[in-house]
Amino acid sequence: MKEKYAINGLFLTQNITGIQRFAYEIIKRLDQLSDKNEIVLVVPYETEINVQFKNISVVKYGSLKGILWEQVNYPDFLQKYNCLALCLTNVLPLFYRKGIVVIHDVSYKANPQFFTGFRNRMSAFWHCVNYHAAVHSKMKILTVSKFSKTEIQKYYNVEAERIHVVYPAWQHMDNVRPSATLYERYPQLKEKKYFFSMASLAPNKNIKWIMKAAKQHPDQLFVIAGGGKFNEKKRSNTLFLGYVSDEDAKMLMANCKAFLFPTHYEGFGMPPLEAAACGAPQIIVSNTPCMREVYGEYASYVDPHKPENWIVEECKNNNFKELLEKYSWESTAVVIKRLMEEAGQDGTAL
Repeated sequence: MKEKYAINGLFLTQNITGIQRFAYEIIKRLDQLSDKNEIVLVVPYETEINVQFKNISVVKYGSLKGILWEQVNYPDFLQKYNCLALCLTNVLPLFYRKGIVVIHDVSYKANPQFFTGFRNRMSAFWHCVNYHAAVHSKMKILTVSKFSKTEIQKYYNVEAERIHVVYPAWQHMDNVRPSATLYERYPQLKEKKYFFSMASLAPNKNIKWIMKAAKQHPDQLFVIAGGGKFNEKKRSNTLFLGYVSDEDAKMLMANCKAFLFPTHYEGFGMPPLEAAACGAPQIIVSNTPCMREVYGEYASYVDPHKPENWIVEECKNNNFKELLEKYSWESTAVVIKRLMEEAGQDGTAL
């Protein structure tokens, strides 16, 4: 094994949300930027691989699954072949902290009130352990916005120069063909006659805002897509679709009246950018520092605490082409590749 960098590929066993999307798209671009025998993608043994790489090799390794694979088999591989880790989805091997970790946000630390119930509290505890381990190592830390960088500094007292901002992007939607059967399956949907929101149903995504808005606007249809448990009371003018395919998402985004994203807290918030790329006529996001940073004058803003205030501030610039030009998977991958090379040169270690 000659590879210098080993990517944590556990995300390939998980449903795709924004974090997994980031990892997948970055790896595809790193494949184009790398030489053979430079990067290996390490995955659990039973992982299905649906993509072919030109330069990155894929190795199935270890007999464990989930967190145990990530904390036992993956670091065993790193140690055995003396590789630097590249961890793109918040979690790192706690006892092999050489390389790079991407911390997308520190919501688990900043917003403990969002995580109730035993399973959610355990998830919050586990992620906070990983945040702590990352900042108390010499690993390079990457995050996905200036806002998220200031949050990491705020909660963990990390030197600013240790944290590098690498923005997500949207070009993956160019390769998606809009669903041809969506409106047959959901005949209650009519083009340009519904508001659409897509996100996980975690509390910070603020689905409650949409449900309250639906109550106040019974003449409007609100369509919600996303994985997770839906606890809100359904109304006659709301349609919950659950987890949807990229093909369905593109059709829904392209033909909605506006895309809604009233989130309380994000590291970046990719869905409105995807909606803009797919042709949504308007994106309406929460009036928070992160959303202001990412979407600037190209979005309309709402108060995430007051659904009765339908739009606090109208969009100043609806030229989404200018917005989309700000973000590129290729340029982000170039920065990550450079940081990988720096990590290899300076011996980033425990």
